[in-house]
Amino acid sequence: MGILLALPGAAGVVWTVGAARKPGLDTSGMAGVLGFGVSILGLVVGIASLAVAWVAYQADRREAADSVQLSGIANDLAREVRKAWRAEAEVRQLYVHGTLSVSWQQAPAGLTAPWASICAAAERWPTGGAPNPDEWAADPAGLEGAGAERITEVFSKQVPTHRLIVLGREGAGKSVLLVQLLLRLLALRGENSEKPVPVLLSLASWNPVEESDLFAWIARRLAINYEFLGLAAPAPNRSISRARALLDDQQILPLLDGFDEIKQGFRMEALRRINAALQAGQGIVLACRTEDYRNALSYEPAGSGARPVPLAQAAGIELQDLDMETVRDLLCEGTRDGGLSQRWRPVTEQLSDATRPVALALGTPLMASLAADIYTPRPGDVISEIPSPVDLIVDPATGTPRTRVEIEDQLLAGFLPATYARRHAGSTRWTTEEAEQSLRFLAGHLRDNVGGTTDIEWWNLHRAVPRVIHALVIGVPFWVALAVAAPLAIASSVSAWLVATAGVVVAGWVLGTLHAFLEPKPEPAARIRISWLSAALVVGISCFVAYHEDVGTGILVLPLGIVIVFVGFGRKATQDADTVVAMDPLSLLERDRKTARTIIMGPAVLGVISLAGLLTFGLVTQGPAAYADAGFPLSEVTLAMLGLMGLSVYGGLAVAFRHTASPALTITCWYLALRRKAPRNLMSFLVDAHQQHTVLRRVGAVYQFRHLDLQRHLADRQQS
Repeated sequence: MGILLALPGAAGVVWTVGAARKPGLDTSGMAGVLGFGVSILGLVVGIASLAVAWVAYQADRREAADSVQLSGIANDLAREVRKAWRAEAEVRQLYVHGTLSVSWQQAPAGLTAPWASICAAAERWPTGGAPNPDEWAADPAGLEGAGAERITEVFSKQVPTHRLIVLGREGAGKSVLLVQLLLRLLALRGENSEKPVPVLLSLASWNPVEESDLFAWIARRLAINYEFLGLAAPAPNRSISRARALLDDQQILPLLDGFDEIKQGFRMEALRRINAALQAGQGIVLACRTEDYRNALSYEPAGSGARPVPLAQAAGIELQDLDMETVRDLLCEGTRDGGLSQRWRPVTEQLSDATRPVALALGTPLMASLAADIYTPRPGDVISEIPSPVDLIVDPATGTPRTRVEIEDQLLAGFLPATYARRHAGSTRWTTEEAEQSLRFLAGHLRDNVGGTTDIEWWNLHRAVPRVIHALVIGVPFWVALAVAAPLAIASSVSAWLVATAGVVVAGWVLGTLHAFLEPKPEPAARIRISWLSAALVVGISCFVAYHEDVGTGILVLPLGIVIVFVGFGRKATQDADTVVAMDPLSLLERDRKTARTIIMGPAVLGVISLAGLLTFGLVTQGPAAYADAGFPLSEVTLAMLGLMGLSVYGGLAVAFRHTASPALTITCWYLALRRKAPRNLMSFLVDAHQQHTVLRRVGAVYQFRHLDLQRHLADRQQS
């Protein structure tokens, strides 16, 4: 920095001395030369002062950041994880349906490592595994049990390596059990802050082939869900993010749900990558459907030479079907209501025989809770409008008994009409038809446009719209600018009108075509700050040129300076390091929109303010005659200001489309609304579906369908 500032200063001194030694220089000329030299030195000194102040400010910020230790960051993360998942547990009513206490047995043989090797590995680890070897289970059968308290005890005390695989069939309650485990582990961490922070993530968005480093994927997802984890770690690890530093220091315990949601051909590779990432002492919980996990261990691609292996040093449990007495209590609400018991009597009588189709279907928490949601009247419901539970046993249209598969399909098909037909306080009251149509579209979008993932990411919804639509919309501002600028240009001259028309059409076509072929930003943008040091430097240079040359030349220099501020010199993209908060989808969207507005309006606002200041500077120092002498009349100054503003706004808009995700979402929502596929206020619909109807669940910064089977059911209906 010192060399860069010294060079122009030295050059100014050399020029001043050389000019002062020219023969024939009178007193006024000598004063002008010396004045110019002093101005150069003053400008350099001013820039140097600002640079020194900026470097000192940055050093203070780095020192403050270094004072934040990883332990403090982990405590912040634990607090935000607890807050977010407590709120989600309330929305999902886990404290109500949590009474469906799931039980489990040891995992089937061959799906986990031998128990002796698990214990031996824990003994070799520097950390020694679970804290008290006397509490370790004697064998896998010792891990059996039921309930949230028991799973916490199993994981924290009885599994030596703190590595656990949770298996079970579809709807068995794996996801709910992981949420309960997470909340209880956080409670235990409140008693001992040295324990790792449990974080629950869905594996649906992980492609182990494209992103082979598991911890890199986890760090990226955490930086989206918790913005402060994306910042640089304290010294000496400034080259990595805080999330990655916590992972490397084993201060994060990953609870990974939905291993079965990874594409089938990638699951063996995913297991290999997970095992490669785990270091000695690193705990982990992995949830998967039993059959999918068994298939992953038996899948051997031809010619690969790879032998599938289970999760390293991990114990396993398999969730069992619900006890029929538990199902009966859920449906009849503990027999507190005699009328409700009578209503469910045809079903509860068949629950006594575990081989009956209705007993097999209602054996999982998912199906049992769906049955209660659909057929159990709630306060304020009209009983005659609630379907009869007898429909689960016999098809009312044909009178034939239903099979287990038909009962499950009936429950999945009846859930949306039941939940949207009821009145909910604060609900936006979308009709059942509108809700079902929108949710079918979303399920089809996940299947067809984003590789079958379960994550509804608003920043990826643009994939549901043809790129040519985005390209056409991006060209609209140019045509608007043409309609505004053409009359002014015609009033000036015909040639100016032709040039303006050609420039607008060509620029709009080029930028629209580029956007059609370039993929927009894949993730929400971080907040930005404009470098006011760079802005002041640009204005200062423009005023300097205007004073020593003319105002017209200064105006020509100004746009170039604004480009410097927003593209390079000012380092415009800087994350805000002062926010410790968990991000939900709406918070991410609002942050992205603020960033987009800054990018769109920033150049225009800065340009207008700078231009106005420059013109005022010219009027004060040189008077109105300066514009006429420079061949720059005030009418053309006005036209130049309007043109500069319009081009700046459009330039910012083009940049915003590439570096933020919310402008593409706006186009997507309007397009889908015009095609009657989804409501225009799509984000409000998603919030309503999550909070009021529990059709969706929220995992960090993304929404998911309540269950994968519901998503697949809706996607199949969308296709048909």
